[in-house]
Amino acid sequence: MKQKNKKLRGLVIGCGSIGERHIHNLKKIGIKELGIFDINEKRLTELRNKYRVNSFLDIESALEYKPDFSIICTYPESHHKFAKKCINAKSHVFIEKPISGKLNEIEKVLNNAKSKKLKVAVGYNLRFDKGLRSLKKKISDNEIGNTLFISAYFGHHIKFWGNGKKTNDHYILHKGNGIILDDSHEYDYIRWLVNEKVVSVFCQTKKLENIKTETESLASIFLKFKNGVIANVNIDYVRPRYERGCNVIGDQGKLEWKYEMLKPTKIKYEQKVESKLKKEMIFNQSNKSFNEKVLVNNMYIEEMKDFLDSLQNSKQPETNGKDGLETLKIGLAALKSAKNGKVIKI
Repeated sequence: MKQKNKKLRGLVIGCGSIGERHIHNLKKIGIKELGIFDINEKRLTELRNKYRVNSFLDIESALEYKPDFSIICTYPESHHKFAKKCINAKSHVFIEKPISGKLNEIEKVLNNAKSKKLKVAVGYNLRFDKGLRSLKKKISDNEIGNTLFISAYFGHHIKFWGNGKKTNDHYILHKGNGIILDDSHEYDYIRWLVNEKVVSVFCQTKKLENIKTETESLASIFLKFKNGVIANVNIDYVRPRYERGCNVIGDQGKLEWKYEMLKPTKIKYEQKVESKLKKEMIFNQSNKSFNEKVLVNNMYIEEMKDFLDSLQNSKQPETNGKDGLETLKIGLAALKSAKNGKVIKI
């Protein structure tokens, strides 16, 4: 795999924090020919020198580099525009979540990619967490009987999201963003766990009053699946410390997954997390647990390996464009529901 990767030429579009993470990981897993594009010349120079990569200040020059694949890490509203350019340049694409904010535009992009036999992947890295993958297997194996209800949550205060910038400058606060689309991880992995289509969405939202924002700060979303499973997602950028996890209720027991950040590290990409899974059964009252401390960055490496593997083999990425589209439909339905105060059918 590593040897094959050396033959691939990549391009990273957008050099913010997630863009740099992908640059670091691509170099680590064996990509020798790598280009980066950003409109911030200072940032571009910094990363070019740090990682010894080719750099470009305009997308046309970047695509003349003829990348086999492109990683799109710009603001969500620009995802479909860059994806279109990359696909027209015959480049496979990996798009950071959410896949887009515009349903019609991204559908055109995916159809174009399909016609050109190009792969599209979406950055839902939580699907590659060991604890969450173990949870999915236990659900699939009916270890707690038939799944009835899932409750998921995520939150961390916006003041910790700055990455060196002022809180008021964060893109999530501006129109077209917000916690619903930015944290689509939760309803994406729930859909993945249930492995069924969402048929209706109901959502209520609220804005922070002590910060200038054009978007929702917290959201409570209810999902109804075709097979009858009900799910609730509570997400926000309000709570004082990082919290993430979910409960899965079956007719014979319960599974609880927690994703807890450990002590912060000074070394970049060395942050560890404790991924914990506990099972409780109704009839025998026995508890069984999974508990593992892993590097957060491992998820990002695994999702990129999966994407690169799909380019060299006859298979789709584990989180493909169709997946990203179905998750986007949920997010857009939640926004519409919150605005209209009604249940939205998908």
